[in-house]
Amino acid sequence: MNVEKISFIAAVNNRLVLERNLLRSPALAAGHQHEILIKEGFSSASMAYNEAVKEATGDILVFIHQDVYLPQDWLANMLAAIAQLDCRGIRWGVLGCYGVRRQSEGSMGLGQVYSTGWGLQGKPISDPEPVQTLDEIVLITRASNGLTFDSSLPSFHLYGTDLCLIARARGLQNFVIPAFCVHNTNQLLELPTDFYKCYSYVKRKWKGQLPIYTSCIEISRFDVDMVKRRLQAAVLRGLKLQGTPALRIDDPRTAIPVAGDFANT
Repeated sequence: MNVEKISFIAAVNNRLVLERNLLRSPALAAGHQHEILIKEGFSSASMAYNEAVKEATGDILVFIHQDVYLPQDWLANMLAAIAQLDCRGIRWGVLGCYGVRRQSEGSMGLGQVYSTGWGLQGKPISDPEPVQTLDEIVLITRASNGLTFDSSLPSFHLYGTDLCLIARARGLQNFVIPAFCVHNTNQLLELPTDFYKCYSYVKRKWKGQLPIYTSCIEISRFDVDMVKRRLQAAVLRGLKLQGTPALRIDDPRTAIPVAGDFANT
């Protein structure tokens, strides 16, 4: 395998969203030399991604949402971060653009991303930072490490959290890297029912690792964060104060200038 060959892998349910976002990224524009594997019709992200892993020919695997846009310098930033970790002799498992490691980080995770409706999120970083888990919008692994997703994990949530914990169990470290991206999604004001099914699965599987900090919730023995979030959502619904979720923007490139302003503050 050639470490400079990269396989981009996406689980897709909307081709138009894919074309207007991920495939609009400069790294994947006409004339690129990277592999793109599109998987459709799967009941879970884990199953879709594992199928793609069997076909991938690159050593660097980038699992990425269909509604993510990668700016002009994203690929160079990713490769620089990998080179930095390799130069330091670090056995890394999973890399990503946004991650968390402990409650003391507060509500702000590490790594800078833009998410529709929420705006700029995360603390800007200049070097790879170790984290416990990473957000699923972008997950990067090295094929030679042999990491695969848990096909028993239902639906399309927390598979990145699970993969990070699998990597840690194998003695590999996970890092968030300085590689800004745009997650041009339809805003979620409340976590869906399927999310909590995944929450329960991850909690049972990794009960010896609790608490587990993720980009959207803390998984703990007594489910304090989960109970709080569900109660808050129920109250807002009852009072009709939940608001209207923002929809994805027409052109994710319009979010890029804002990031530069944020990084310099």
